[in-house]
Amino acid sequence: MGFLKKYGVSLFCFLVLLGSCEKSRDWELSTLAEPRLVVDAILTNEDTIQEIRLSQSYTELNGVPSPVENAIVSVEANGVVYPFATDLLTPGLYRSQVSFAVVDHLVYNLRVNWEGTSYEASSELASVTPIPPIAFLPFQGTDSLRLADFIPPYTVGQQSMYEITLDWTHLSPVEPNQAKLFFYTFSEVHVSQFVLPSREVIGFPKGSKVSVLKYGLNDEFAVYLRGRAIETDWNSSFFYSTSENPPTNISNGGLGFFSTCSVLRQTVIAE
Repeated sequence: MGFLKKYGVSLFCFLVLLGSCEKSRDWELSTLAEPRLVVDAILTNEDTIQEIRLSQSYTELNGVPSPVENAIVSVEANGVVYPFATDLLTPGLYRSQVSFAVVDHLVYNLRVNWEGTSYEASSELASVTPIPPIAFLPFQGTDSLRLADFIPPYTVGQQSMYEITLDWTHLSPVEPNQAKLFFYTFSEVHVSQFVLPSREVIGFPKGSKVSVLKYGLNDEFAVYLRGRAIETDWNSSFFYSTSENPPTNISNGGLGFFSTCSVLRQTVIAE
């Protein structure tokens, strides 16, 4: 009984201490002298037209990035150069002029020339493990469904990003009738994962199309995605904060990341 009393007192003190940690704070946002190049590039092992997105950094809270439309972009591997050209319909999007697939055991080098400055990055293909069985659960006691927790947040030797698209436009013209979710599996656990903020649970009708795109992550790309998740999706700066920019492999002061990933796709009908 004495142990239970001590445990109860300790738990009460911990909760009081945790509640007392909340305080107001005025954030001073650092500004950049001029916009910096931001790269968003994932090349895959699918034989397709590959895409790279370029934008400019911004300093306003909740600002909108400006697209970069006048860059010279190419990717080189084993002496073969793949030029990229601006997509006329989507500013900031660059598409390879020929289709190609990233292959294993080669280093892929990104080169971007923008406003007289050259930026480079390198990446090697990361493998991908099979997609776990896709499962569903009832949504809040209705006839609708939600995704079950079939994606492990932590697995040794398997780092992955899941892009899940939910589509029931063929069942209802009333919006919202689509949704996109991202999940991550890392080989290390960060304390932020134990105190995740509440996340909206998406309900969708039976018969919806559920498409899962799984990316295999190399170690560098996993570090970048985890850092981004900590500061955004996980919203846990109480345990993690940095005055530096997020990790990047872009040279010459560029931001963002260039990576090559093996991918798997699977589409099921939610039943």
